[in-house]
Amino acid sequence: MSARREVLDFLLDHQGWIKKSHKDLQQRLYNLGIETSIDDIKTYQAEARRIIKDSSQESEEDSSESKNAITDGMQLKKVWFTPQGKMGVSYEAGHKEEIENNVIESIQRIIKEGVAPFGVRASKATSDKMISIFSSDKHVGAMTGRNSIYSNEYDRDEVFARHEKLVNEIIDEHNTFGQFKTLVFYDLGDALDGANGQTTRGGHNLPQNMDSREQIDTFIEVTIKTMETLINADIAEDIWFIATTNDNHSGAFGHGAIRAAQMYLQAKYPQIKTLVTAKMLDHITFGDHTYIFGHGKDDIDMKSGLPLVINDKAEGFINDYIDRKRIKSKYIHVVTGDLHQSAETFAKRFKYTKVMSMYGASKWIHTNFGSGESGVDYEISNLHSPKIYKTRLTFGHDS
Repeated sequence: MSARREVLDFLLDHQGWIKKSHKDLQQRLYNLGIETSIDDIKTYQAEARRIIKDSSQESEEDSSESKNAITDGMQLKKVWFTPQGKMGVSYEAGHKEEIENNVIESIQRIIKEGVAPFGVRASKATSDKMISIFSSDKHVGAMTGRNSIYSNEYDRDEVFARHEKLVNEIIDEHNTFGQFKTLVFYDLGDALDGANGQTTRGGHNLPQNMDSREQIDTFIEVTIKTMETLINADIAEDIWFIATTNDNHSGAFGHGAIRAAQMYLQAKYPQIKTLVTAKMLDHITFGDHTYIFGHGKDDIDMKSGLPLVINDKAEGFINDYIDRKRIKSKYIHVVTGDLHQSAETFAKRFKYTKVMSMYGASKWIHTNFGSGESGVDYEISNLHSPKIYKTRLTFGHDS
């Protein structure tokens, strides 16, 4: 890829650098492995400004067209990316089960047409420290009604604001602990609140402040922005994005959105590693640690999800999984979401963790269980040691 293309990709993804001094930008590009002259930088900054101006006009035209689309039983009609990496979509009437494949096929087509790879040289780690971020139950599009006992303001802007706080928290941990060998960003399900105001099983009307297309747009954009920021911050030698899509709110609807974000990230950042699973449980091993992960409640079959604290039935269920999958790691962790609460208990063979919800509590939760708290659990560990520093970022208690 030419230096011009690399610089333009960087400027369009990080538009604040368009206004930076030529020397500062030259030094930043050099750190990223891109060498260019001051005269060329002036030209590229001017070109980037022109592209942004042109794409804004084009995006407004596309947006006005897509707002007239039908969302009930919709299927994806068109997908496009602006030069800044934002995603635009339009829809047409169709069968609900076609949404997932339609989204994936559209994204594959976009990638073939030219999402250019953008390599970032990650600094080498001097230790085996790993940071695992367990984001869960984002419920993009969910609304806590104004007549609820407690308030929990949650809209598109708040979704982005909470992700930004999370990224800044992780960068602060890097400043404390130094370069991580591995960073793993988990999305543990219920990423979107539900298609057309319904859960995956139907019959449960959901109060929402985003229609289906807005949920998809918001989730993809915030996921790409979050991962891009972590990649470019150079805080870990290896970065993983791992997601489960077998849950009781998003289901196939969310699977298409998550796969779209995954494929975009893979195409633009070849160095990132990803895993998206539609299984109720899956697992991955890092060093001497194996993480068994899932949402905690599936999209169809489970009458009730995995409990907040381990019990005999759940322990037997997990032990069977460990045996059948022949997991032999020294340290086994089971991490799930679903219940919007953080708890940690220990079985004989594994540690069992439930994690918080980025969304927090709905009116139904307020009425049946009381106030809630939104947040993200994360932990810092060593790839070959049992020692783990576990903590969480909270976004505030419902008031």
